[in-house]
Amino acid sequence: MKGWTRGLLGAVLLAAAGLPAQAIEGGAMAGGRDALTRATVAVGTLGRSDEDDDKVNLTRCSGVLIAPSLVLTAAHCVGDNPLGAAVMFYRGSRPVRPAYRAASVARYVVERDDDIGVNLSSLALDIAVVRLAAPVRDRAPVPLARASGLPGPLRIAGVGLSGGEPGTLKTALLVPLAVTGSGLTLARAVGARVCVGDSGGPVVTGGGRLWGVASAVITRSPPCGDLVVIAPAGQRLTGAARRGATAVAARDRRGGPVAPRARIRTRPA
Repeated sequence: MKGWTRGLLGAVLLAAAGLPAQAIEGGAMAGGRDALTRATVAVGTLGRSDEDDDKVNLTRCSGVLIAPSLVLTAAHCVGDNPLGAAVMFYRGSRPVRPAYRAASVARYVVERDDDIGVNLSSLALDIAVVRLAAPVRDRAPVPLARASGLPGPLRIAGVGLSGGEPGTLKTALLVPLAVTGSGLTLARAVGARVCVGDSGGPVVTGGGRLWGVASAVITRSPPCGDLVVIAPAGQRLTGAARRGATAVAARDRRGGPVAPRARIRTRPA
């Protein structure tokens, strides 16, 4: 595992600022009846700048519906100070309106490291749960995986970006290579490269259950790469992240309240 840790020094967070906007390179176009792509969304988050409180940043990522009013994405997509967020579903490979606005965001901290930009061991906690202001009635959530150990073949979906707008929804096959004790998975994309805008994109097992979300790529030529770092979901989570994400999903299914890390107010999209 030490060798893998050294190799991870080239990892790039998929939503990193200043990188060109691109979608999955290669892969396959989304199908209109595919359960994975019907649950995949574009996530747009407006957040306050860390360097200047008077400035705001817009981050665009991918995400997935895990309950009628809950979307799972990567924590680094929503940032530390989210001011507003909305998600957009797809019909086939193209986004469709209206967008669903968010009522709150629960996220987990991804610690920074001065030498490599991010503490890679913390990527296992790189998840955020966006609670929508209204439940989604015409899309089926993706169930969470409960298996442990190295999974079989996986599949990823990502919306990418196109001129700063939600891009083309595509999928790609992944071959798992390794899993850490915290559930962080390293996988190689088959005939594709995962890029900026695909961050937070769902990764599912062959049975269609959610294994995790795309957190980073390991690459020498950013912003795309074929080695994908996957933050775990469901039973793969540990500690506070596991308790938080599964509790939020359970409360949502029961219709009870959710206690988010950050509550945001947005206008209808």
